Amino acid sequence: MTMSGVSKAKTVLIAAFAAAAFSWPALAETLNVEVQSSSVERDKITNDVVVTIELSPDGKTAFENFTERNKGRQIEVRVGSTVLLKARLVEKISGGIIRASTKFTEEEGRKVSAQLTRGTMITLEDKLD
Repeated sequence: MTMSGVSKAKTVLIAAFAAAAFSWPALAETLNVEVQSSSVERDKITNDVVVTIELSPDGKTAFENFTERNKGRQIEVRVGSTVLLKARLVEKISGGIIRASTKFTEEEGRKVSAQLTRGTMITLEDKLD
């Protein structure tokens, strides 16, 4: 093979690897974070039941990093199979406080909050819309 033939072969090989890399389906990011505490309250404007979740110190950092990486994407927050929140991330969220207002009844809000005791893990998932 001539030198130009080797160069062409390298170019074709590089192009094939690049095409393969970009054709793989993207994987959703899933992250489990630890709860510090939770409470139930009514939204002052809408009067909807809201479950407020405070994350552990490590969970706060992980949540902030997760929201930074997934800006502009749809995410879901769950405890077990219960969906607490679906939202599109507009910006990074700092502070480690999640306000879940998924149209809970008062009783549902209390039950969910009772599950979210210190050490409980919640799941964050990028839904790759």
